Amino acid sequence: MSSQLLFNPIKINSLTLPSRVIMGSMHVGLEGEENGLEKLIAFYTERAKNKVGLIVTGGAAVCPEGSGGLHFMSIYNDEDVEYWKPLTKAVHEVGGKIALQLFHAGRYAYQALTGCNVVAPSAIQSPINPDKPHALTAEQVQETIAAFASAAKRAKEAGFDAVEIMGSEGYLINQFISPVTNEREDEWGGSFENRMRFPLEIVKAVRGEVGSAYPIIFRMSGLDLIENSTTEAETLTLAKELEKASVDLLNIGIGWHESKVPTISMKVPRNRFVPVAASIKNRFQFLSLLVIASIILLMQNKSS
Repeated sequence: MSSQLLFNPIKINSLTLPSRVIMGSMHVGLEGEENGLEKLIAFYTERAKNKVGLIVTGGAAVCPEGSGGLHFMSIYNDEDVEYWKPLTKAVHEVGGKIALQLFHAGRYAYQALTGCNVVAPSAIQSPINPDKPHALTAEQVQETIAAFASAAKRAKEAGFDAVEIMGSEGYLINQFISPVTNEREDEWGGSFENRMRFPLEIVKAVRGEVGSAYPIIFRMSGLDLIENSTTEAETLTLAKELEKASVDLLNIGIGWHESKVPTISMKVPRNRFVPVAASIKNRFQFLSLLVIASIILLMQNKSS
């Protein structure tokens, strides 16, 4: 993609972005500080002024047990709608667009920080967490799906231009997809068809709440970097099914937080993992789905 094309507008569903530069989600830790909202507004508006087409916020917990901690955003209370309106208003006033990331940490959550039991598809402890999770019951799985949908509705009401469903980096949705963390024997585990049911049902529920014109991004793992985890063929199947379920963009994540291969360190060579996203893009030239690699949004047509 040429630099000239990079700064051209692009339309995602009904939303027109001023450029194709995407600022990916980061947990900046400002939310829990004194005057945290003011600091967050200053942080994001500065980016919006400088040709960023779409800002994706740090993860906003869709339920208390899914939070990453005190310094994470949240979107599971009606009060959150009014709280985040000044942020979206400020970004819009400088000509920017902003999406809220819908987040559930799963077995990466810390009970000491959330005050809740840690939950996951199966009771398999993460090597980077002292807390062994409780396996979600079938009823709790449905409640969690509903929590994502309600959170998306609140995000839209708060003025966010889109939502991103966090399904990568080893968080809850990724844990359902992978056989390493999902040993369930019900309709949510076992075959890959069952393991990908959770993210697909979340997308369908979110779409039902936000309507057909509202952009939905799905942050999916292009490469887990975990032994015996999701295969390349399964990853491609998931991408195709997400498109069918009405996702507008795929944002390709690489690696879990527990993987031994560094993916977010400054020492990782620039663009090292772009070929993973490019491969998914190239496999789906016939689809309307858009693919994000790093901060570059790769269009699914010959003009890109």
